Amino acid sequence: MTHDETQLPADLLPVLRMSVKRLLASASALTDADVRAPSPLPGWSRAHVLTHIARSADSRTRLLAAARTGLDLPQYSGEARRERDIEEGAGRPAAELVDDLETALHRFLTAVDDHPRDAWDVPVRWLGGGMRPVRGTIGSMLREVEVHHTDLATGHGPSAWPPYFVEQELALTVRKLRDRSDAPAMVLCAEEDQVPRPVGDGRGPRVSGPAAELLGWLAGRTDGGGLDVDPPGPLPTVPAWRS
Repeated sequence: MTHDETQLPADLLPVLRMSVKRLLASASALTDADVRAPSPLPGWSRAHVLTHIARSADSRTRLLAAARTGLDLPQYSGEARRERDIEEGAGRPAAELVDDLETALHRFLTAVDDHPRDAWDVPVRWLGGGMRPVRGTIGSMLREVEVHHTDLATGHGPSAWPPYFVEQELALTVRKLRDRSDAPAMVLCAEEDQVPRPVGDGRGPRVSGPAAELLGWLAGRTDGGGLDVDPPGPLPTVPAWRS
């Protein structure tokens, strides 16, 4: 069970609403030239990132509808269709991209507001994840908004990620690393709590720093330049985030 499946919607909604507001402010400042520029994600422009977030919101709105109606509505009709929708949507001008993003995110938030209180544990069909409770739509949408806001390269980095998101996501990321055979042996330590988080056999170096910097590095959004390694040396090579 992931943290997405245990959190109450009321816990995350205020955080998500603020994250959406900040994302839309950044997106609205982008020009047509800006959205054509490459993002930090290989092969994707900023327009691809914006389109991806919008379609991610729509997919979660669909899952909420599935839980509410009892219909078997998958998150996406397939990986190929998902990729095609992003590629086709990325060619639009900035104003159209932002309008689509705002509409999709607000539609999702409205669906969350309207969702029956007794239907948050209804299992729905996630892409690649099988049947899992629909409550995960909120936490996963927060992840999409915060991490891909960073991928717009407009100055929104890990240090701006909400502390609640960082705490929960770091815990989830470490749990996933512990299940991976390609994860390096190391001990992660956030300066906020000083709790050792062993990965692998825990005999590797100790990597420490602010929790947001640790998560940003593990997620491939920073080079880990703000982290300390003991004994001194290069940072371990971590596998692709949730690949």
